[in-house]
Amino acid sequence: MINRQFYYLLLAAFLFISACAKKYVLQPEIKDDFTVYTTANGLISNEVQCLKIDPQGRMIIGTAFGLSIFDGTNWLTVRVQDGIIHHDIQNIHIAPDQTLWLATPNGASHFNGVRWHNYSRTEGLKNSTVNSIGVDQVGAVWFATPEGVSRFHNSAWEHFVKANQTALVHDLVRAVLVDSNNNKWFGTEFGISRYNGQTWITYLSDIATKDYVFTMFEDSQGRIWAGTLGGVSVFNGQNWVTYTQDNQLLFNEVKAIAEDKEGNMWFGTIFGASKFDGTTFTHYNRDNGLPVNNVSSIVVDADDNIWFGTVGGGLVKMVKKENL
Repeated sequence: MINRQFYYLLLAAFLFISACAKKYVLQPEIKDDFTVYTTANGLISNEVQCLKIDPQGRMIIGTAFGLSIFDGTNWLTVRVQDGIIHHDIQNIHIAPDQTLWLATPNGASHFNGVRWHNYSRTEGLKNSTVNSIGVDQVGAVWFATPEGVSRFHNSAWEHFVKANQTALVHDLVRAVLVDSNNNKWFGTEFGISRYNGQTWITYLSDIATKDYVFTMFEDSQGRIWAGTLGGVSVFNGQNWVTYTQDNQLLFNEVKAIAEDKEGNMWFGTIFGASKFDGTTFTHYNRDNGLPVNNVSSIVVDADDNIWFGTVGGGLVKMVKKENL
């Protein structure tokens, strides 16, 4: 009798727990939606190195083997035989006049909407290896090279190199940024220089790896970000603050920076991407949506979708879960 009563008590407890579990069951979390585009879809190469979005909303994709342009449906391929100076696209810049510039190891290419025009040492560049390009508010084009910075304006060339403490901090220039106040920022392998058209200011870190700059970015608040070998640093006009793996950044080597419409900052590394809301880092890699970990570039479209250029995995579009 005791055993039977015990059995009924156990059964009742089980049924009660089951009913509660059914009543309070948690729905599966809605995750961000990822779409991957590769050579199977029309991308010229899965080795994506840089991204930009043009005024028409098209994705401009620079790869190690040419240029792809994607309007969301159709793909356009641009190769050397189509007019660009070299197939290895290191950097893309869309000028204020909406024309397109490409930086390559063999010079720079400019598309004015009709035809391509190429620039190398023969045309006037200090060095034909171009790492980055920026165009300022008067239409002058600034080229980052391993031998300093070249400026091209009104058919004339001017070159800027290291000269004691009164000019460019170092000749190995990897990044150019023209900010909203028309200041020119140059990220080198040995620090950062800012030029306002008259005077130079140099910024150096106490740690050498933080002076090795890969990319620079201006956010919606006018702050300047630098992706370096030693983390990502932000300048508020007075001071620099650096975030590293010690602050939960995914990896210290930051080669891509972007900002979404909510003000979150995105950083690309060889081990994935980190989103930073000002307090907390959230990471994205092969474990939660990306096809590979190596993120070379990041851009945000008009709908606040995040696009990742990856090395080996092609192009990735991420629609945030709140936008699904």
